[in-house]
Amino acid sequence: MAFGFGQGNSMLKSVESNRKQLKKRNSLKENHDRFKDVLDNDKPIFKKVSEEDLEQFKTKFKEKQKIENRKNLILVFSVFLVVFMIFYLVLFVF
Repeated sequence: MAFGFGQGNSMLKSVESNRKQLKKRNSLKENHDRFKDVLDNDKPIFKKVSEEDLEQFKTKFKEKQKIENRKNLILVFSVFLVVFMIFYLVLFVF
């Protein structure tokens, strides 16, 4: 009687829908046979960039990384400092 109502009923529906989905799945061999004759003839086309532009991009990227790392370090240090101050106040002052 427990499987006719509520959670048991929803579990049975879920199991039945999973069984139906398993019948629709293709096997690995069927998938391999379907795509074995397909060739990848399209090669990606990359934009040509001069060495100077590439170096400029690298330097700008490194500068941005330095700034971001500095901000992260300041944030971590400030959070550590705040947590340390709270522990100090809780342990020694109150």
